[in-house]
Amino acid sequence: MSGALSSLVSTAAEYLQCSFRGVPFAVVGSGGQPGRKFAVHDYPYRDTPWAEDLGRKGRLYRVRGFVTGALAATQRDLLVRAVETKGPGLLLHPSIGAVQAACLRFEWRERDGYSGVIDLEFEFLEQKDYLGGLVLTALHAAIGVATLAFNAASSSDYGNATAAPMAVGASVVGAAVDTATNWAAGAVSALSSPAAFGASVATVPGNNGRYASLNAGTVDPSATVSSALAALGTSQQTLAATAAAIADQASASTLSAAILAVPEALRSAIPDPGTQIALLMQLTSCNPSVLASSAPIGGAIATVQTATAALCRQGALLSIATACSDWKPTSSNQAEALRQQVGILLDNEATIAADAGYDATWQALRALRADVLQDLAQRASQLPDIITVTRNAPLPALVLAQQVYADATRAPDLIQRANPIHPAFMPTSFEALSS
Repeated sequence: MSGALSSLVSTAAEYLQCSFRGVPFAVVGSGGQPGRKFAVHDYPYRDTPWAEDLGRKGRLYRVRGFVTGALAATQRDLLVRAVETKGPGLLLHPSIGAVQAACLRFEWRERDGYSGVIDLEFEFLEQKDYLGGLVLTALHAAIGVATLAFNAASSSDYGNATAAPMAVGASVVGAAVDTATNWAAGAVSALSSPAAFGASVATVPGNNGRYASLNAGTVDPSATVSSALAALGTSQQTLAATAAAIADQASASTLSAAILAVPEALRSAIPDPGTQIALLMQLTSCNPSVLASSAPIGGAIATVQTATAALCRQGALLSIATACSDWKPTSSNQAEALRQQVGILLDNEATIAADAGYDATWQALRALRADVLQDLAQRASQLPDIITVTRNAPLPALVLAQQVYADATRAPDLIQRANPIHPAFMPTSFEALSS
């Protein structure tokens, strides 16, 4: 088969190769028919029908191609056997990618007056898209690699910038430690916030009401409110100990490691990635009062304060990037909003690093930004939009869920978004998912 296609490539190099169940052929043209399934309901004396959304329609692909050469008839017979084999098969297409598909239609024709060339037509119905999952997995892996590179670069630049000033004396080291300690106190305070308690309770099975996060982490079947709060208390003690360890550091290398451990301890303590991001955002601000001085010790103190504050902000951004890779937005608007917010934070920090001469940190920040924003953009493109639902009078959430989605089980989502006084009296106008 490879020999037959070699003659094809030599005579028509512009054609790309495709295969179904391992049998190759050349592609001339392709098309697709995506969309959604609708059941159209017509009513007496009503001008407009109701199109009931029944979910995403199976993706249909139409592929035209040909085989040529001395073994063209053999390849055709192999394709006939491939499409007659029970069950879906692997379709490898130059632009669609790797798809597990069922062949719904296959036709072949021999051209009039030509020998050794057989035209082919296929219709494939997608069963599983391998490429989409691989792209998402690759993006997550890229974010993981970028965060490791960023961690190493920021620690290295911090050590290079503060090693000499810290050698001036203990007062300089104390200034760096004080800057980091004040920043870490914000992380300890964040873990005692109502958002942290709500995210912990959301791991308990059952309907925990509107106070449980929509983007909650994995539910633990054996968890109770008591066990969830006990786990949160243990995490609070761990974070407090991690923050307190900053005061014991006396060198740039150990201090940088202690600083970067704080936002990771906060992130690990919260089961919900959405809450992780919200709490970590509070740590992206660290701007101590730096007094300019021409004296050697005053200049050294100003240098370590500025560098330490930058490392604190970078550590928070590092953990935010990790949380973003685990986050599951509910709408494209939500994903796009976070994409813009994180992009601005990383851009601003990259500019600060470039101005300070931290070349390795700047490059690592730019690489991390590209991977995180690409990941969030990929998610936004696959999610429903936010729409505004308007009614003439307050209605129960169950009725609205049936009207909007034809699915009363979607009522909790509407309640969470509209935040009504009571689920039986929803606002006359509120935002909801488009599908």
